Amino acid sequence: MLIAGGIPSADAHLVSSLLVKAELRGYAGHGVIRVPQYLQFVENKIYDLNAAPAVEREGKITAVVDGKHYIGQVAAHMAMQMAIHKAKEHGAGIVCVRRAGHTGRLADYMEMATQQGLIGMGAVSVGSATTTLYGGMKAITGTNPMAFGIPARHGKAIILDFATASMSMGEIQKRVAQKEPIPDGTLLDGNGKPTNDFKSFRGPPRGVFLPFGGYKGSGVALVTEILGGLLSGNGLGKQWWEKGGHGINGVFLQALAVEEFQPLDSFYDRVDELIAFIKSSQPALGFSEIMLPGEAGRRREELQLIRGVEVDDRTWAELIEIAADLGVAEIPAAEAV
Repeated sequence: MLIAGGIPSADAHLVSSLLVKAELRGYAGHGVIRVPQYLQFVENKIYDLNAAPAVEREGKITAVVDGKHYIGQVAAHMAMQMAIHKAKEHGAGIVCVRRAGHTGRLADYMEMATQQGLIGMGAVSVGSATTTLYGGMKAITGTNPMAFGIPARHGKAIILDFATASMSMGEIQKRVAQKEPIPDGTLLDGNGKPTNDFKSFRGPPRGVFLPFGGYKGSGVALVTEILGGLLSGNGLGKQWWEKGGHGINGVFLQALAVEEFQPLDSFYDRVDELIAFIKSSQPALGFSEIMLPGEAGRRREELQLIRGVEVDDRTWAELIEIAADLGVAEIPAAEAV
């Protein structure tokens, strides 16, 4: 579908693989629900398919990539590859991206680092204004994610990826599509009153997301806006939002070589010890075990590779309709991934 919609084949395959991976891991908000949005971005020229992400400035351990309003996953993938290369050569690599389309799950780029035995860190200014800060009721940042990746043996990397809003827009959209309740403490309506009703949030007047964790999450959200938005040169997310109502991502990506501090095997030994200690600890009442960040997603993937992924009826119907419009009946065998 992405290829038929105009996206170059290699880039379409990269994006598709990441969307399917999100579905397998249980993050439907970053899954195939995004396909209609991306195709609309292409049709409306929000994505500039005549451009290509390019390095704008570069130092020994740093670089800035101009996404040039191209597909966000392509720009971010390029940037993380650069950060990994610099980390392997110089011990650390920090690459920022500006003017990129939606970059998807930060966890995907953290896994690129951990698969190379590197520590990954990332933050995104998603180019929107949907979330207030602690004590406020007006939108200041987006749902800006932050992520960390810690390498470990046997594919058990610790991957922490979270929205600094109380809930990501993707998760909200999934809940609305599946008619699931929105938890307390997630939204304020346009008058600053708590609400669980997405329609009340949308207004008018439009409401805001609350940050997670009170003033602590609010502070983390502010840092993501500075690293992803200001340091990258992307600018304030609010400014992009006011220009067109869609997110232009600014991204901060870092890869750090463990071997600058100690042998990698020694680090793996310590991580193994920590994981074993956590797993041997008695869980609280109502819990069967203590789960590590990233573990639940890997378990979902194992299960869903066997039984398949469920897609909500609304999203599926939309995909079928678009596929028919594009003349896409099935993936040719040569194109299957």
